[in-house]
Amino acid sequence: MEGIGSVRLANEGVRLLLDYGEISVVGLTEVARHLPAIVRALRAAVQRATRLDVGALLLVDFPGFNFRVGKKGNERGIPVIYYIPPQLWAWRAGRAGELARFTRGVVVPFPFEEPILRAKGVNVRFAGHPLLDEVGPYLDAAADPGRFGIPEGKRVVGLLPGSRPGEIRRHFPPMVEAARRIAGRFPDVHFAVPLAAPGFRDAIRAMLTGDELPLTMVENERFLLFRGMTTAICASGTATLELALLGVPAVIVYRTSSMTYRIVRRLTSVTCIGLPNIVAGRKFLPELIQDACRSETMAGEIEGLLADGKRREELGEQCRALREVLAGTGPSEAVVEMLAQEAGEAWG
Repeated sequence: MEGIGSVRLANEGVRLLLDYGEISVVGLTEVARHLPAIVRALRAAVQRATRLDVGALLLVDFPGFNFRVGKKGNERGIPVIYYIPPQLWAWRAGRAGELARFTRGVVVPFPFEEPILRAKGVNVRFAGHPLLDEVGPYLDAAADPGRFGIPEGKRVVGLLPGSRPGEIRRHFPPMVEAARRIAGRFPDVHFAVPLAAPGFRDAIRAMLTGDELPLTMVENERFLLFRGMTTAICASGTATLELALLGVPAVIVYRTSSMTYRIVRRLTSVTCIGLPNIVAGRKFLPELIQDACRSETMAGEIEGLLADGKRREELGEQCRALREVLAGTGPSEAVVEMLAQEAGEAWG
């Protein structure tokens, strides 16, 4: 097997044609800066994906890139299965027709996506969210902050600025300032920063120069760390759903370039951006987006949660309720089944 991905994919035995991190960026202006590298990667991917020895294509997320690769593969008669397609329910819904034309099967992570795409002619299936498989062993695990060097008796507040360098640069400085405010009012709080990658440690440390914050950076066992959190400030993305499934009510934040934000606001049809809120169908967790993404507003929201145990527990229950909404027979199994059926027919 060959593919484009990260070291985690390589560890599963896939030979990497390209490291995903080299072309993974968020935002229109950010994409423009990386365009030459993305174009080179796209050409290489299309060339490899359309060779005669390719039996099937499995596309995962990354729609701007994967739609192009998938269409070329389909033109060559190669079966295409798409796992976690673009969020067409949020914007560019017209692309659902394109998805139907070049794919043999699609597996979606959210139940409400299935009827939307099926109405557009997509062979689609919801079989549960993959995060449930990942967090499953930790759902009932005992909180153990001491395992990470966090002093006994401290309430842990997570600071999760994102998984990309640009997100960390935009989000972590105001998170640090918010943490200073929170620490001044709640001396029993300890802050934890789960590192999305070991290489981010130096960048995070550089933003903490001169700070005396009670803060611990953690590289491994993030889900066990989450289990010990009281609450968190978290950049919008998958981590917000990870926290929610583990019962941690978070304040969801996000800031991007002004141009990207203006364009996205015109294109999107959703009223909230946090995945827990989208799955729940209502904005039950606070969202601080763009101009509202400031240290004082972050601190105010977290202080409110720390001071109001009843509200915090109610939000935690609403978070845990998402487990049932996202449960299914298994998305990985559904992908394998589609590959066996669709690609098998083509090979036969």
